[in-house]
Amino acid sequence: MRRAATFFLALLVLTACFARAASAQAARETRLQITVVDQSNAVLPTATVTVTGLEDATRKTTLAPVQTGTNGIALMGGLVPGRYSVQAEFPGFASGQLKDVRLRPGDNRHIIVLVIEKMQETVNVGQDAQMGAADRRGSAFGTALTREQVDALSDDPGEMQRQLQDMAGPGAVIRIDSFEGGSLPPKSMIKAIHITRDQFAAENHNAEGLFIDIITQPGVGPIRTNLNYQMHNGAMTARNAFATTKPADQVQNYGFNLSGGLIRNKASFNFGMRGNSSFDNAILAAVLPDGARLDSVKLRSPRENSSWNGNFDYAITRDQTLRLSYSQFDTSNRNLGVGGFNLPERAFSTENHTNTFRVQEAGPIGRRFFINTRLNVGWTDTDQRSATQAQTIRVQEAFTSGGAQVTGGRHSRDMNLASDLDYVRGRHSWRTGVQLDANWYRSNETSNYLGTYVFESLEAFNAGLPRSFTKRVGDPNISYANLQAGYYVQDDIRVKRSLTLTPGLRYEAQTHIRDYNNVSPRFGLTWAPFKNGKTTLRGSWGLFYDWLQTGIYQQTLQIDGFRQQELQIANPLYPDLGASGTLTAVNRYLLDPGLRSPRTQRASAGIDYAFTPQIRVNATFRATQGSGTFRGENLNAPDPATHLRVDPTFGNVIKVVSDAGVRQRVLNISGQSGPPPPPGGGSGPRWRWTRVSFFGNYTVGRFQSNSDGAFATPATGRIADDWGPAPGSAIHRGQAGLSLGWLRNLNAQFNLNASTGTPYTITTGRDDNGDLIFNDRPEGYGRNSARNPGQWTVSAFINYGFTFGPRQNNLPPGILINGGRDGGLTVSTVAPPSLGRYRISFTCQIQNLTNHTNLGNYSGNRLSPFFGRAQTALGARRIDVGMNLGF
Repeated sequence: MRRAATFFLALLVLTACFARAASAQAARETRLQITVVDQSNAVLPTATVTVTGLEDATRKTTLAPVQTGTNGIALMGGLVPGRYSVQAEFPGFASGQLKDVRLRPGDNRHIIVLVIEKMQETVNVGQDAQMGAADRRGSAFGTALTREQVDALSDDPGEMQRQLQDMAGPGAVIRIDSFEGGSLPPKSMIKAIHITRDQFAAENHNAEGLFIDIITQPGVGPIRTNLNYQMHNGAMTARNAFATTKPADQVQNYGFNLSGGLIRNKASFNFGMRGNSSFDNAILAAVLPDGARLDSVKLRSPRENSSWNGNFDYAITRDQTLRLSYSQFDTSNRNLGVGGFNLPERAFSTENHTNTFRVQEAGPIGRRFFINTRLNVGWTDTDQRSATQAQTIRVQEAFTSGGAQVTGGRHSRDMNLASDLDYVRGRHSWRTGVQLDANWYRSNETSNYLGTYVFESLEAFNAGLPRSFTKRVGDPNISYANLQAGYYVQDDIRVKRSLTLTPGLRYEAQTHIRDYNNVSPRFGLTWAPFKNGKTTLRGSWGLFYDWLQTGIYQQTLQIDGFRQQELQIANPLYPDLGASGTLTAVNRYLLDPGLRSPRTQRASAGIDYAFTPQIRVNATFRATQGSGTFRGENLNAPDPATHLRVDPTFGNVIKVVSDAGVRQRVLNISGQSGPPPPPGGGSGPRWRWTRVSFFGNYTVGRFQSNSDGAFATPATGRIADDWGPAPGSAIHRGQAGLSLGWLRNLNAQFNLNASTGTPYTITTGRDDNGDLIFNDRPEGYGRNSARNPGQWTVSAFINYGFTFGPRQNNLPPGILINGGRDGGLTVSTVAPPSLGRYRISFTCQIQNLTNHTNLGNYSGNRLSPFFGRAQTALGARRIDVGMNLGF
């Protein structure tokens, strides 16, 4: 721990020295820094900035379009002094332009403020398309959701997250205003959503290279209020194909939002509250001892969720912006755990209280640097309790009865600090940064404190012959801390107008793992071979390391065989345990002292092609080879012949080791077309058949691994026997969406999700090797050798909205700040569109529009009554309707 802290302190000092040295050496070349913000002074990442020369000398050195980074800044070097025009564009906003800017040697800084887009055609100014296509942070290999596509997302945060994950593809990481994690904001706060693919640079920890960036906005203009309500009841749901009767269910979502400017062009805020009240009845797949099938029960599972959040943005100076936010999320769930094989007495309740405070400060430092610093502080408290206090009886894949046997809670305190520093000089665009995550945990969670009988089959249960009895005893109270950190440096080198090289280096370390050799070199190239800039080619290679999850570490602390013990009896008497059976003292879980961080080597190649300015398609192939994946090794496994353990004072001693691996070969193809005009714009013809857009994402791949988790042991005891399809992996996945805005004020979106089946393992259903772990496979069957059938659903979202009342400018004028010839500033305004004072919209969301039956969760247990058959039917048709009022 001390070595890691000292090392990172030294890295921070080196970073500061690097910044100072680079500043001192900067030449007096002509450079331009454009900051793009909205009316509230919030920055606009991924805005496109185009610089065009207005004189003979400046036309020869005109730069390609450049996208702003997460800090809202576009940096351009290598210019010559003279006159230029500068244009900034961002989806959903009107373009802003500095028509005549005179640049002088050295640094020139300007700000462009964009306003909500009017109904107007895009103006195309002269630009070097080839250089823009060769920019790693350009529009290639990405997708920007239109305002209509954002509006078409669900108001339910969980459903919205699923929809975004489907659009992006497996493994996508969601970032909200550069912060990873946290609950999704209300749609009224979302300014833009961007999906980026193949992000290989050293600034990224994740190896998948898929990110969903959600950018929020504070209020602008006068104080505005927004109310929304969405509801659903059982009459609007089709019967689940796995149930003989239609269970009752109900959902009510409601929200309130207040936002606006506090100090004109200086400070603004956004405050929102939302809640959810719902219940449903569980669908069972249980077969009782007499052979009767039980598929539903009249036991409601109510859920109550409430949250509130507030954002405050303040322009400290013309260049520096401070953003503060606080959110609180509370949930209460009752009668969870019922369904599938679990009978009603297995119900339990949970409560969760999460609080998050965030601070973000961004802006230039001096004349040559830009810094973006983010601090996240959170605290979460959870509690759980069983509805019934009783021993558990589990008959493998037939039924489970008795109490849930869960109690206690977990309390966490989290602090995340990240800072990025940008510096541009000539052909180089440097970025360096540090990330520090600190977590403190206290827990008294425990389970199975009354004991569990396990029967291999219904026949064994009816004969009164359990295979095992397990029970946890001891003190579950623990507390611990976790620290993980990363440091990186990278450079985008403009070799020539058509080629950018991106070398980088990242280093990561973590407590509880003594592996400090996690150096991750990265390299990529972005090449636009043709002058028209329609084609972009990309190649990348890099090493990525992963963290040890705190849940794994917590289990090795709690159930170490001494603090808390897991007693185990083979072939016990039933129903009175007595003193019979073969007693094994305790199971243990521990970490390998030589545990290494999981390492992934990833190489990718891709092509992006723009058929028109509105239609583009990209394809990326990636190959990953992972080593050091966590899996369980049983140090006290029974002898195959005698079933006797090496140390009879212990049962299974599971050590987490890092010798498993993963292999992936994945091709991803995605595309999108330009958006239709906004349905609620209130202008233009009533019918326009060109108001059509689409997006699609298709993935085909081969995903293999030889581990099912940190505590999962190989069925044969040999890790080499467990290579097979990765859990949850589908060979083919696809998602497509069609948005129609033919009728003014009306938008209809249809989405198709489809995938081939996911794998599962065929097991004997018995404990053949005597380790009391029921993962034994028949001879000749590999891990995850069987697959569920494929699934597909079609969903729809329809929105009709309009404004009414006195027409007025709902937003204040946008401001363009231009550099004057005498070194001063000139300010001009751009009038926003004039709309009605009030806005109302009606929505209808339909999941599984065709009510297609998707069977899943097939049983691979040869002794189960469901062997080779589905245990669930997912997603019957459901209709939600809602209304939104703004004033």
